[in-house]
Amino acid sequence: MVTYLSDEWLERAGAALAANGELAERTAETDLTIGYVVTGAPGGKVAYSIRLDHGTTTLDRGAPPAPSDDDPAGPVTFELDYDTAAAIARGELAAQVAFMQGRLKLVGNVDVLIRDGAVLDGVTDALGDLRADTEF
Repeated sequence: MVTYLSDEWLERAGAALAANGELAERTAETDLTIGYVVTGAPGGKVAYSIRLDHGTTTLDRGAPPAPSDDDPAGPVTFELDYDTAAAIARGELAAQVAFMQGRLKLVGNVDVLIRDGAVLDGVTDALGDLRADTEF
């Protein structure tokens, strides 16, 4: 078992995303960076970003790139607490529902997520095996 959002979990998540052929196919025409800032995690605040670049997916630790209203394809960032992030990662809560409940704050161009919403499902699917081996 690996602890959710630990260094080991982030490494394994990055490897799973990079190796997933279905995600590569889904993102062949996508250029998007999705940042995550999770507060209240057992080890403190955790920040990382997932870069989807024309079929190649990488996970980078650290503060995500700053969203810009001037860049319509620019990065977006999800800001949420650990309990909300864990519920989404376990599949118990949809990110859209968390957003509507005010539990997830979105920074950046919302249109990007509407346009590339199916990509988020691909990210979730690619992390399925890791989810089964994760302790929340």
